[in-house]
Amino acid sequence: MTPEEIEDEAARPRAPAFTLTPFQELNGRGLAAIHRWYLRDLSAVGALMGDIRAGLKQPGELAPAVRGMPMAQNLRLFGTACGASCKAITTHHQIEDFHLYPQLEVQGNEGLNAVLARLRAEHRGLEHLIEVLAEAADELALDPAPARFDACAQGFAALDRAVRSHFRYEEDEIGPALGFYEVQV
Repeated sequence: MTPEEIEDEAARPRAPAFTLTPFQELNGRGLAAIHRWYLRDLSAVGALMGDIRAGLKQPGELAPAVRGMPMAQNLRLFGTACGASCKAITTHHQIEDFHLYPQLEVQGNEGLNAVLARLRAEHRGLEHLIEVLAEAADELALDPAPARFDACAQGFAALDRAVRSHFRYEEDEIGPALGFYEVQV
């Protein structure tokens, strides 16, 4: 899934509306809090890229920062090493795919299940973007040419937009369902 496909609002199914109590709303807020942690890391990498562009930091500092993000660490630690035919999964996505989503799927809500299928597809696309950025940062560390930095900047911008769009969609569509069906985050 490309960044454009991930961000395509028209292609994203919508979950039904749920009426929640204030207590039930807390589960969705918990998911949002976890997402903010990942967004903080993305913002730090973005700031580092700005410092590199301004000449305040060295290009070689980008690869360790990208590979040090929890998203990338989880991909490396819990993913697979079988190449293109294998799918790597971050711990965050593992929790969603194998804990949260199944608890929602068993409710039998077709609209919600369509959202969950879309979210899983977006997870695979995001994981690919993380790895593409990490590889571009590794290449930049070996050769700090402006073209390599530009490739990193483009890869980061695509990942940043896609992650933010994905998180908004996920929070809006399954946050209420988590509370309604009493699924703990």
